[in-house]
Amino acid sequence: MEIRQLVSFKEIVEQGSFNKAAQVLNYAQSSVTSHVRAIEEFYGRPVFDRLGKRVVLNSFGERLYRRVLPLLAGYDDLCALKHEVGEPAGQLRIGVPESTMLYRLSPVLREYKALYPGVDIIMQNSICPLMRGLLREGSLDMAVLLDRVVEEDELLSRPVFEEPMCVVLPQQYPAERLINSPVHAVLYTEAGCSYRAIFEDMLAKQGIETGNIIETASVEVIKQYLLCNLGVSFLPEVVVRKELADGKLRAIPWESIDPVRVQIVHHKDKWISPAMAEFIRLLEEASLGWE
Repeated sequence: MEIRQLVSFKEIVEQGSFNKAAQVLNYAQSSVTSHVRAIEEFYGRPVFDRLGKRVVLNSFGERLYRRVLPLLAGYDDLCALKHEVGEPAGQLRIGVPESTMLYRLSPVLREYKALYPGVDIIMQNSICPLMRGLLREGSLDMAVLLDRVVEEDELLSRPVFEEPMCVVLPQQYPAERLINSPVHAVLYTEAGCSYRAIFEDMLAKQGIETGNIIETASVEVIKQYLLCNLGVSFLPEVVVRKELADGKLRAIPWESIDPVRVQIVHHKDKWISPAMAEFIRLLEEASLGWE
């Protein structure tokens, strides 16, 4: 059987005749008749009693009609999706490092949810290499990474903002530059973090000893440790902007010909859903106002 045959059957029951059903469906009456014949051949029994010029559901036809109604209602819902695909809906899975999630995306998320409250946003905070892997396997729809831009076969990257980075020093640090200070630890983000590798390379080139280390995945924890004079670190400037302005911390700006950028990354074969496209649009608009 085919859906169109069941649609014809339902319309015959509701219109009371083959002819009226054919008119409503814009079919030839012979087509409607052949649809009913196909149903009866499938079940091996009639669904209508033909009483003179009238057709009346028999007992089996009544059972069939009751079961056809929910099936066709579900079919109508499926067809209605055609008119909904332009509207953001469903679930959006986004990977974001902690600093970007906390200090860049809040206004974007607020505006997005005000416009599209029906979209469920699943945020995953992790290191960039892991999120790239999740994009490749399809576990994330997109990621907003904080990293140097790299060319990859399977992923597409769209840089939206060059994130200022800096070496952060406690207010009590004994110099204006990095030195071997026995009382100050090196405060690292977790292994695999994109800008931890930059910090490690910087320390090595400047001959700074790294035997005294504290490692944590949280930039907020690192900031508190900096305020407690525990050590030095390398962070996005936006993370410590308020503390720098208040004079509670000090910073050495970092510049490079290969800077760290906020970038939108997704699989090259990923369908850009309306929900995803709108998030990208709002993020790009917001990034124009970032400092």
